[in-house]
Amino acid sequence: MPMASPQTLSTGVRDIDRGTEGLCYVMGRLFEPGVECRRQLNGHCDRTACTRLAALTKFMDRTFRQQESLMAEAAYPHEDHHRREHWRIIEQLRHMRDANVCADLDRQVVREVVAQWVSEHIPECDRRLGNWALTRRVRDPGR
Repeated sequence: MPMASPQTLSTGVRDIDRGTEGLCYVMGRLFEPGVECRRQLNGHCDRTACTRLAALTKFMDRTFRQQESLMAEAAYPHEDHHRREHWRIIEQLRHMRDANVCADLDRQVVREVVAQWVSEHIPECDRRLGNWALTRRVRDPGR
């Protein structure tokens, strides 16, 4: 499953959309053809401590903290569910890392896991948060 474009995933709230755009960018850069894994030794990955999974997890964690700050500011009533969805993908990525999944050798699996989560999370959680923030005037459109 390919990642959708940032335009099709827009919530109308710049603070949320910036994270989605960043995720799409990071996914493209991490899995760009010709980008070699930093952990390869003699052309082979040792399948431990995948730097791509670590970078992806770190980026998503930082983005989620920003969204969770917006949820607190907006007194968002679905905050608990939304946070659990953030936790779910972070835990999936950590389990993959602990299982020695290599984002280079197993790139299709990693891409599909993230793309599937994005396709469910943004329409269900991020757009709902965006609508709440806009209708409660916590954020102006485009901010």
